[in-house]
Amino acid sequence: MIGSSDVNIRHSIKTSKHKTLTNMRYDNNYMLLLWLTTFILEALIFAMPTMWQMRRPLAAINSSLLAISVFILCLRLDILPTTVLVLLSLYRIGNMGRLLKGRMNEQYLHLAVKRTSFWLFIMHAVFLTVIILPFSLMPYGALRILLVVQAALALASVLITLKNILKLRFSMPTTFLTDRELPTVTVAIPARNETDELQNCLRSVLANDYPKLEVVVLDDCSQSQTAEIIKSFAHDGVRFVRGDKPAERWLAKNQAYQKLYQESAGELILFCGVDVRFGSTAIRSMVNLLQAREKSMLSVLPVRFMGSPMTALIQPIRYWWELSLPRRLFNRPAVLSTCWIIGREDLARHGGFTAVSHSILPEAFFARELIKSDQYSFVRSSAELEVQTTKNFHEQYTTAIRSRYPQLHKRPEWILLLTTFNVVAMLLPFGLLILHHWWPLTGLGLPLLTICLWTIGHVLIVSSTDPSNALLALLTFPIAVVTEVIVSYISMVQYEFFTVEWKDRNICIPVMHVIPHLPKMQ
Repeated sequence: MIGSSDVNIRHSIKTSKHKTLTNMRYDNNYMLLLWLTTFILEALIFAMPTMWQMRRPLAAINSSLLAISVFILCLRLDILPTTVLVLLSLYRIGNMGRLLKGRMNEQYLHLAVKRTSFWLFIMHAVFLTVIILPFSLMPYGALRILLVVQAALALASVLITLKNILKLRFSMPTTFLTDRELPTVTVAIPARNETDELQNCLRSVLANDYPKLEVVVLDDCSQSQTAEIIKSFAHDGVRFVRGDKPAERWLAKNQAYQKLYQESAGELILFCGVDVRFGSTAIRSMVNLLQAREKSMLSVLPVRFMGSPMTALIQPIRYWWELSLPRRLFNRPAVLSTCWIIGREDLARHGGFTAVSHSILPEAFFARELIKSDQYSFVRSSAELEVQTTKNFHEQYTTAIRSRYPQLHKRPEWILLLTTFNVVAMLLPFGLLILHHWWPLTGLGLPLLTICLWTIGHVLIVSSTDPSNALLALLTFPIAVVTEVIVSYISMVQYEFFTVEWKDRNICIPVMHVIPHLPKMQ
């Protein structure tokens, strides 16, 4: 016989479950109502001119409602859905913060915030209907599917990386131009507040065996001895150009490029930074490769020798973007600003730097335009094409902060997608491996396979760009991914709410269409 105490226990459990389900339904209905209210309020801000004029108080109200939703979500116990929904809500609060800050041109602000609101709404809808439902119905099955997808992505990435590394390696052309046939080349270098780096760069340029070489260096309103350093090379043929104060809506570097282009006389113009070091035959090799491939533009992926271990934590993920994605499918060819060469006529035909006056990556625009007619190439440095970079960790970090957010088109939703991919596809296998002892949801086979594949891809990239840290790359992949996520968020926050400086200038004004404030009256 079943005792009365057993019946009472079962009844209590059944009652408890019923109450829990009832409370969950109530909480879910309340959360859906709260989110629906915030989405309607956001839509009204952009749909009605009168509401747009009241955008700041309305954004404050919406942010408060979203903050309440975050607080409620943090009280729940379902970790995965809660984490994602909290992250989405925090992004929406940040998007409303852009309205509260109001530091950008009004038309640009309206477009940027409305676009982000739309995509965050889509992400909310997709997550609620596609992610939560499968995990609530079949958590273990969904996890296995996720592990298979992770392994497939890692394998695809390794294959693409290996293909690109082999394909992009510089190979000596079989035909060479004589000294008489070679086109004239101008090496154009913008410089601001430089010291020994500039001297070493110029020495490596002047040591080249190229017979028709012009070297033009622009002093971009330096407060240091930059002008004197440039002029000290006058006896070697280096021409000094004095830069101007950046015009409105011009990024200082792009204005410097434009003036260098106007001052140059070469049929080909080679743009590079002061951190570049050339081998004695590097420029000749680049020109011969351009002629052999019948291209108009070439960008070089440099190699780093004797890099510190810290340099293996930031730059490799930057190279992942160029080497591990099928970029040609999306008309987004790999390109780097370190060293690139382009025909004068092609540069003029596409509007010169006036067409990209406030772009962080002007060379990317010309690469995209020229790839349409198969006139662009990207190549890795090698023993035959010696192009090296000497940027230290601090310079790499500041470059990453300056370039990450603009690379993602200055859109918070892209940062969110990138973060999601980095965490779910790249870091989650490491987390599952660590948690397996306490939370053995699945076997270790697929996570270990995924970890090995990502690590192989990382080693391939580091060994081809920073050989001295190739062995260290066996251990640094997860750290590099975490660093990438942190740098991306810092870049976004600084561009949206604070300042990003390059060479002591606030570049947010031209890049983000920020309205500059007049200095305070004394």
